[in-house]
Amino acid sequence: MSINSVNLSAHNRKIQHHKKTEDDLNPVEQTLLNSVAPVRRLSGLPDMVKQGDGIAAAGLAALTVVSLPEDCRDVRDACKHSSCLLRRKKFAAPYDFGKYQHDFSFFRGTLLHEVMKRLKSERGKQLIDKIYRADKTIYHTKFGTLIKKCLEIEDGRLINSKIKNLYGKEIPVQEMIIKKDFLGLKDLTGRAMKRTSVLGVAFMGALELPKLIKSIHKDDNGKSFGIQGAKSALNVLGLTIGMGYLGALGGKKFGALGSLLGMGLGVLTGVSGAKWLQNKLFKD
Repeated sequence: MSINSVNLSAHNRKIQHHKKTEDDLNPVEQTLLNSVAPVRRLSGLPDMVKQGDGIAAAGLAALTVVSLPEDCRDVRDACKHSSCLLRRKKFAAPYDFGKYQHDFSFFRGTLLHEVMKRLKSERGKQLIDKIYRADKTIYHTKFGTLIKKCLEIEDGRLINSKIKNLYGKEIPVQEMIIKKDFLGLKDLTGRAMKRTSVLGVAFMGALELPKLIKSIHKDDNGKSFGIQGAKSALNVLGLTIGMGYLGALGGKKFGALGSLLGMGLGVLTGVSGAKWLQNKLFKD
C-alpha cells in the first residue's frame, strides 16, 4: 500500500456536501469520493475531531499534506488514462500493468521523499538507507514469503520500468511465476501484497491508538479494551484487504484509472465489511 492510500475513517463518518451525508451517497458516488485520496482523508477529519480523536486527526491531516504531490500525480495519471481511452489512444504506462505489478512505497513521491533527497550529511544518508530498507511491502516480508510458498508463487525475471525509487533511479519490476492459478486469485494475492506497504499498515494501526487508549480507562476489567482491539484489527484488516485486492484487480484490468477506482471501491468494501463483522460479533 502506498502512502496515498491510508485512511481509517473513509466510511464511518458523515460528509456535509449540499446537505448530503456520505450515507446518502450511492455506491458509485462513494467509490468516486474514496478514489481521490486527499478528499477521502480530509472528509474524515471533522468526525474524528468530534469524537475526540484529535491526535489521530492531526496525523491524518499531516499525511494529507505530505502525500499531496503523489496523490496529485495519481489523479493526473488517471485523468490522462481516461483521456486516452476517450480518444482511443494508447496510454504511456510506466510498464505493462496487465503482466506486472510494482512494489508500492510509503515515502516515494511525497514531500518527505523530497526532504530525504536533500540530506547530504553522512548521518543523513545512513538514515535514508535505514528508511529505504524499512519501506518494503508485505510481499517482501517473512509473512509474504510464507504466503508465496503456500500459493507456489515464484519470482521471475526483472523488466525495466519508468518508476523511480527514493534515490531517483528507475526500478525494475519483477515477474511473478504462478502455477495452477484458479480464477487468477494467486496472482491477485501477490499483487495485493506488492501494493501494501508495511509502514502504511503500521500507520493505519497508529490511527486506531486513540480509541484503544480511551477504552483502557473504562472500568470493566479490560473488556472494552479487548473489544476495541478486535474492532481496530478488523478496521485495518478490512481496509488492507479491500484496497489491496480491488486496487490490484482494477490496475491489472484497466491500468492507472482502474487502480485508483479499485482502491476507492476497496475502501468502501473493506470498511463496510469490517463494520458488518463488528455488528455481528459485538453488540453494544
